[in-house]
Amino acid sequence: MGGVTLAVFDFDGTLIRGDSITAYLRFARQRGFVTFSELAAAGWAAVRFRLGLTDAANAKTIALRFRKRADSPQLDALDEAFARQLLARVYPDGLARIAACRAQGDRIILLSASTINYMRFVAAGLQADHLICSGLDAQGRVFPNVRGEEKVQQLKSYISSLPEPPDLQASSAYGDSASDIPLLELTGHPYLVNPGRKALKKAQGRIPVLTWRK
Repeated sequence: MGGVTLAVFDFDGTLIRGDSITAYLRFARQRGFVTFSELAAAGWAAVRFRLGLTDAANAKTIALRFRKRADSPQLDALDEAFARQLLARVYPDGLARIAACRAQGDRIILLSASTINYMRFVAAGLQADHLICSGLDAQGRVFPNVRGEEKVQQLKSYISSLPEPPDLQASSAYGDSASDIPLLELTGHPYLVNPGRKALKKAQGRIPVLTWRK
């Protein structure tokens, strides 16, 4: 089958260790953007999310509420500085895999549940061909939250926008969590990177495992 091939990379937990939205809040707090009450509200929202009392989009929206008080140039500078910090945390094996995929002609897709304000700088730093991530609307709400099944829908929407269908059987995808598995299995070459027990159990040995370390 002809057509372009894709290499789809999740970010948090896959190309870097841990969750970037938590690190972003700490980064903004250290630079005086986040008040103690805003930090406490974000922490409580995270607890409520873990207990199933709110969804991820609402928890992220609360975490990013501080952005309403800052002007755009300040926020752009904050986001770009944070992105540089994230890029320094990317696993060398991840960078090598991106380079190898690019060298063989794959279109590099960065697909993340993290938000566009800093992911656009990360995507530029990784020289990704296309970024799919959670958005921020005019009211500062996270929408859509590109997580789980929403990742699948967003990738399918991107694919439908291409001039010709890509060769998904020759394409690859990389993720770390159980919720990434439906996305990974859209391609012929799925990989779980540093997966936890839940992801391994759900994959049932169907997906090769990669171990990437700093």
